[in-house]
Amino acid sequence: MTSCADIDRRGLLLTGTALGAGLVCGMVPLGAAAQIVSEATPQPDDAEADRIAAEFLGGAVPLAEGLALDLPALGDNPAAVPVRVHLTEAVSETNYCEELIVLAQRNPRPLACRFRFTPLTGSVDVALRVRLMESMGLRAIARMNDGRFLEARADITVAAGGCGM
Repeated sequence: MTSCADIDRRGLLLTGTALGAGLVCGMVPLGAAAQIVSEATPQPDDAEADRIAAEFLGGAVPLAEGLALDLPALGDNPAAVPVRVHLTEAVSETNYCEELIVLAQRNPRPLACRFRFTPLTGSVDVALRVRLMESMGLRAIARMNDGRFLEARADITVAAGGCGM
């Protein structure tokens, strides 16, 4: 079978048209159609997100407290899912967040954003909109100035029509 890199636009359109015609006429069983589609589109996995997180953490173990990740349970518009990340512990000149990343675990490019802060920033409370490919977990990791890492995770169910559709 040819890989996705070997299929050009015209070949993809012809394959899709033939597959659609076969489904309408009952010539291609639905299970076979699903297999053809799943083989044609690469499925992202969590490996890239895990690699980015491991690189950011540098071997440290993040604490599961002190950082909050707020997002809806259902992303009805996967092109712009609202996400809020904020520090729940007090911020001062001696205790502040230096860097914050947000990872969308199963997106083709999982690093959604990276923020850098200084002691003069004040509170750490960021809001963003993330484009999601499918239902997945989101992960926020903060690096504090004292060397601690804080982590928050949340899952979201995405309606059809995301960035991969």
